[in-house]
Amino acid sequence: MILLPSITFFFLMVVGTCTSLDTISIYQNITDGETIVSESGLYELGFFSPMISKNRYLGIWFKNTSSHIAVWVANRETPLTNTLGIVKLDSQGVLSLVNSSGTVFWSSNSSTTNIVNNPVAQLLDTGNLVIKDGSVVRDETFIWQSFDYPGDIIISGMKLGKNLVTGREMYLTSWRGLDDPSPGEYTVRYSIAKGEYPQVYLKRSSVIKTRFGQYNDISFARQPPAEVDMVSNEWEMYFIYTFNRTGFLSLLIATPRGDIETWQLNLRTRQWLQMDFTLPKDDCDKYALCGPYGSCSTETSPNCGCLKGFEVSNPEEWRVGNRTGGCRRSTALDCGTGEGFHKFSGMKLPDTQSGNAVFVANISLQECQLACKNNCSCIAYANPNFTQGGVGCLQWFGDLIDIRTYQQNGQDLFVRLAASEFLVRAVKVFIKDHHSSSKEEGIEVPLFSLSTISRATDKFSINNKLGEGGFGAVYKFTLKTIRTNGNIEGVLEEGQEIAVKRLSKSSRQGLDEFKNEVICIAKLQHRNLVKLLGYCIEGEETMLIYEYMPNKSLDRFGVLVLEIVSGKKNRGFVHKDHHDHLLGYAWRLYKEGKSLDLIDTSLGKSWSGSEVLRSIHIALLCVQQRPEDRPNIRSVVRMLGSEGSLPSPQEPGYFVQGSEV
Repeated sequence: MILLPSITFFFLMVVGTCTSLDTISIYQNITDGETIVSESGLYELGFFSPMISKNRYLGIWFKNTSSHIAVWVANRETPLTNTLGIVKLDSQGVLSLVNSSGTVFWSSNSSTTNIVNNPVAQLLDTGNLVIKDGSVVRDETFIWQSFDYPGDIIISGMKLGKNLVTGREMYLTSWRGLDDPSPGEYTVRYSIAKGEYPQVYLKRSSVIKTRFGQYNDISFARQPPAEVDMVSNEWEMYFIYTFNRTGFLSLLIATPRGDIETWQLNLRTRQWLQMDFTLPKDDCDKYALCGPYGSCSTETSPNCGCLKGFEVSNPEEWRVGNRTGGCRRSTALDCGTGEGFHKFSGMKLPDTQSGNAVFVANISLQECQLACKNNCSCIAYANPNFTQGGVGCLQWFGDLIDIRTYQQNGQDLFVRLAASEFLVRAVKVFIKDHHSSSKEEGIEVPLFSLSTISRATDKFSINNKLGEGGFGAVYKFTLKTIRTNGNIEGVLEEGQEIAVKRLSKSSRQGLDEFKNEVICIAKLQHRNLVKLLGYCIEGEETMLIYEYMPNKSLDRFGVLVLEIVSGKKNRGFVHKDHHDHLLGYAWRLYKEGKSLDLIDTSLGKSWSGSEVLRSIHIALLCVQQRPEDRPNIRSVVRMLGSEGSLPSPQEPGYFVQGSEV
C-alpha cells in the first residue's frame, strides 16, 4: 500500500464478504468484517481502523485503490474499542451503530412522521449513503443522507452551505490526526448572512487562516479544477461541487495540519496522485497579510504594497516586516465632484464580511457603478460573475481587506478615489490648457504628444533602456530633430541626451506622487539635480522627460536629496562644515532607525513615508565614503523605480569638494 504524505488513509483490520450488494434492509445487521459495496464497485462501507489506531469506526472509503481513503466517518467522536460493533436499520428508517451490549454509539436520527413501508440504507455510486423508502423505485426523496454531514473530504455532489429552515450547516472539519478522525482544529465553511455575498473560509478554531477567492459564477477564483454551482432559495443556500474529468475522480480535503489539498484517482490504475492545487499555497494566501487597502503579490518583494491612492499607515512597522496595519488614503474622500473609481484588474476581490459588502443581483456593471457613485459610503464595487453577460453588483462599505493579485482568473475591482488622485485633474491644477503656467504653482512644465516622443526616441528602442522597476522603464536617448508646430516642443534639440521615465500601466505610483514629482523637480533649478524637460499624458501612457544625469553627479545628488528632505539647504558654496553636519545628522538617524525624523516639519503631511525612507536610503548609498561602493546610474534608476529591498549603506564621506548650491 502506498502511504500518502498528508491525506487520511487507513488499513483494514478485517475484510469479509459482502452481506448484500449495496443495501442494508430492516433488521439486517452488519457486523465488523462485513461490508456493502456500491453498484459500480467504487465505494465500500464497513468498519475500519486508521493507521496504527486500535479504535474502530464505521465509514465509507474508496475500494480497491492504492490507498484506502475514508470519505465519510459516522462515529468520529465515539469510536468503538473492539471489533464487536453492529449496524442496524429499524422500521422507522433509523440507522444505528451499537456495541455488543446494545449501547448506541452513533445514530442517523432520521426517523420520520411519514409512513415508510420498506426503509433501506443504500450506498450509491456517488459515495452517498442514503436512507429511503425501498418500495418506491427510483425515488430521489431521501429520509437521510451522509452528504448532509460531511467530514474532512468533499467529493462530487457534496454541498457546503446552510439549511435556512433547520439552521444546520454543511462544512468540512479536519481530522485531529492521521490516526484520529475526531474533529480537529480546522474547518472549511461557507459564510452567509442576509444580503451578504457568500464566501468560503479555512479557519483554525474561530480565526480565519485563508479565504477562497470570490465565486465567479463558475468556480472560486484560482481554486481547484471543479465546477461549482450556487443554489440560493428560501429553504437553503449552498455550493455544490462537481469534479469532471473522464477517467479520473477528484476530491478536496482539509488536512490535520491546516491545509486544503486536492487529490485525483486514476480509475484505470487505481492510483492516487496529489494535484497542484493547495491552499494556502503562498504567503499571499494568508488572510489579511497586507492589512486594509494593502494588496499582496508574489511577483514583488516585499509581497505587500498599497493600492493606488493609498500609502503605508505605519512605515516603521512595514520596515521591520509587519504589514498587517495596512494602508491609509493619501487623500481623504469628501464626496465632492471629481471623485471617481480606479480599476484594478486581475485581483482577488476583498473580503465581503469584514468589508461590510452588499450583493445586488440582476443589475449591470454600469448600473452598479452608478449606484456606488451616488452613495458616498460606497468604497468600491465589482461584478463577481465571469460568465458572458453575467450581471450582479458587489458593493463594499467598509475597509477593503485580504486583496491579492492573481495571474489567472483574477477579477476587476473598482475603488473610489479622491478627485486629486486622478492624473489629468491633478496636472491641470498647475498646467492650464497644457501650455500655460499654473497660477497656483507658478511654474511651467511643457506637455509633449506621444507621437512626438515616439518619433524622437525611435519608438522606445530597447537598446537604450537604462533599467526597469515597479513604476516602469527608464530610457536614455540622443534626440533626433523634432519638427513642431508650437513653441513648447522646441525645448528638445537635436543631439540632446534625455531620460524618459515611462510609467507602467500597472504602476502602483500614486497620482499625487506623480504630480508632486513634477512640481518638485520643476521648481528646483540645480546643477546637481536632473532637470525636468516635460511630461506626456495620452491614453494610458504617462511619461516624465528628464535631462540625462551622468554618473559623476550621484554623490552630489545624494547630498541634495538629504538637503531637500531636511530643509537644511546651504546658500552659496558648499563647505565642509555644512556637509559634516548634514551627513552626520542623516547617518546617525538612519543607524537608529529614525530616518523619518530628518523630514522638514514645514512639509506637513504631504509626503509618503515609504517613499521618503527609500529616498533617504538611496541618498546615503550615493554618498558612501568609497566611490567604488556607490551605485551607478543604472542602479539608482532601478532603485528609484522599484519597491524591492536595498543594500545597506556604509558610513558616508563627510566632505564633497567643489559642490555648488
